[in-house]
Amino acid sequence: MAESTGTVAYCGQQLIGVSIAIAAIQIIIVGARFYTRHIQRVANGIDDYLMIPALIASLAQSALYIYLVKRGGVGYHLEYVARTPSKLVILQKGLYANQILDFPFTIAPAKVSILLFYVRLFPVRMFRIFAYIVGAIVLGHGLGVLLAAIFQCSPIAYTWDRTIAGGSCFNQEAFYRYVSLPNIMTDVLILVMPLPYVWKLHTRIGQKVALTGVFLLGSLGTSRVFFA
Repeated sequence: MAESTGTVAYCGQQLIGVSIAIAAIQIIIVGARFYTRHIQRVANGIDDYLMIPALIASLAQSALYIYLVKRGGVGYHLEYVARTPSKLVILQKGLYANQILDFPFTIAPAKVSILLFYVRLFPVRMFRIFAYIVGAIVLGHGLGVLLAAIFQCSPIAYTWDRTIAGGSCFNQEAFYRYVSLPNIMTDVLILVMPLPYVWKLHTRIGQKVALTGVFLLGSLGTSRVFFA
């Protein structure tokens, strides 16, 4: 439920709270990952180090969201923000920066990190080949989204300043609707890839079910995309 400022609905403080909470959780989880490696005297791998740029990009997104609440009118309805052109420009610039950060620098490194962890966990030739193929799709998708996000409008400044004469953009709404499909596809593949090997383990059924549940926890994020 949004708070009310006068007669205008507002939920900016809740958004700030969520951004700070998510950032703190991410720092704790990534820190715990490296701490666990340290106390177990296990060398860090590329999959571990890839989580660092993903964490930095995600923290940058959280900071951006807080900035946009304070300066760009996030938390109000867009119709209200549009009454203040300066806020609308800040909002559009912030959304532009977020599009550049999201898939290429936050999601792609995290997915590649998971795939490299799988390769270490399941040293089976066919599995490794499939993991590398999925990784190539993730990297190609991230690079494609990065270039599309940067050059979605010509000139680039037209992205946030529609008063520029002769400026144009591709169909941004359609692009960001359909660009999610490869992301969802690789999500599903990454979720199901280890399951056949989990069920081949020589262990109790209860442990197999528990491991399956751990790997499928990520499906919560995928289902959110489908029902959003």
